[in-house]
Amino acid sequence: MNVITRRAVRTAISCLAVGAIAVTLAAPALASHVLAHVTVPDKMTVGETVAVAVDLRAGDRTPLPGTTVIFYLHVSFGGVAGEAEIGRAVTDETGVANLAYRPRLAGRHELRMEYVASDDGAVEVISTAFDVTGGEQLYRSAAGVDVPGVDAGLVMATLATVWSILFLVTLRLVAIARAGGASATPGLDQTR
Repeated sequence: MNVITRRAVRTAISCLAVGAIAVTLAAPALASHVLAHVTVPDKMTVGETVAVAVDLRAGDRTPLPGTTVIFYLHVSFGGVAGEAEIGRAVTDETGVANLAYRPRLAGRHELRMEYVASDDGAVEVISTAFDVTGGEQLYRSAAGVDVPGVDAGLVMATLATVWSILFLVTLRLVAIARAGGASATPGLDQTR
């Protein structure tokens, strides 16, 4: 092989490699045949209910009605972080699914939405993040343990009953011990 042929072969192989890489990188973008747009309000405060809208359209910009959208929120509780499903909505005839969302904490919220494209059944994902302002969280738990139907009076009555039974058993044992030591039981042989 001469030098020109080697260069032509190397160039052809390089072009094929670059083309394969381009197709590999573009495949996820080409696979998504649904155009999705998420709309969230510019400002959110703790406790205020807002609408999060997801607009789903086919590649030709026609709406996708009847598509279920599942909303997930990134949360952490007790040192464990993950995603919690916060709601589901079905797109209307205009291709829009709305979720009424009420933020419980201030700070950055990461929202992920999943939907199934109607043609091939592939799950597609979109996400958004937004900031929520506000002073305090909505929920505050009281200190201690709250068991429905159990109050301090019931606990005290139970303890008083248990201690009374223990006191009566102790008195009975003392009475048995005194009676056993004073006289012998008739009808029993006492041989030594």
